[in-house]
Amino acid sequence: MDKNLNGPDTTGMDEEIDFERLELLDRATELARQMFEYPTEAHVEGVLDRLLWNEFHGLGEAGASTLH
Repeated sequence: MDKNLNGPDTTGMDEEIDFERLELLDRATELARQMFEYPTEAHVEGVLDRLLWNEFHGLGEAGASTLH
């Protein structure tokens, strides 16, 4: 029986998780599901891009899921 005395296995955890971006992705997915009957990855990406742009400009969610 092998014993790992060095601590937990962190294989594949070299990259730091950006929780703020993950939260925006979750919100973009939720908004896309509200706006489109069958949202595609492109819908979610479009809403996410707008949320990121809005955040940079201090606009919140205003117009993030507006159809053009």
